[in-house]
Amino acid sequence: MADLPPDITPGLAGAFIANKDRLLRFFTSRTRDRAEAEEIVQEIYLRIALSSGPVGDPLGYLHRVGLNLVVDRARERQRRARREQDWAEVNTSRLGEDYVDERPSAFTEVAARQRAEQIGAAIAALPPGAAQVFRLHRIDGLSHSQIASQLGISRKGVEKHMATALRHLGREISE
Repeated sequence: MADLPPDITPGLAGAFIANKDRLLRFFTSRTRDRAEAEEIVQEIYLRIALSSGPVGDPLGYLHRVGLNLVVDRARERQRRARREQDWAEVNTSRLGEDYVDERPSAFTEVAARQRAEQIGAAIAALPPGAAQVFRLHRIDGLSHSQIASQLGISRKGVEKHMATALRHLGREISE
């Protein structure tokens, strides 16, 4: 035991060394996962390295520390599963047993952004009268009569400006 760190209680260290394989089998049977059992046994070693004072039943103490770790890990898995379930319910829709993410893909978002830029550029390139009438009608939601009254032009003039704007946008915006 001379090669053990000096802060490990010799009773715990001796019990750990003498029963390491037994502890590994015990926790493998509890977790049904050898890798997780090995992690638990390693964590037991770390915990006893930090412990101080004598322990009346070293092997019982090692089992209790390990079982507490198994419970902690199980609770963490449950919390993680609940968080993931909550996230899935908020961010997806259910289709039978499967969750479907209804958000547009990154490709779709980029394509939509490019399309919006193309439309914005086409609107910016409209002749001034057609641009003003188009914005008042399509963006501000005014009727042709309201636009004619506001701009001091005939309703027929508003319709001609709109026709010019729509022809221009039809040419500029490719499908």
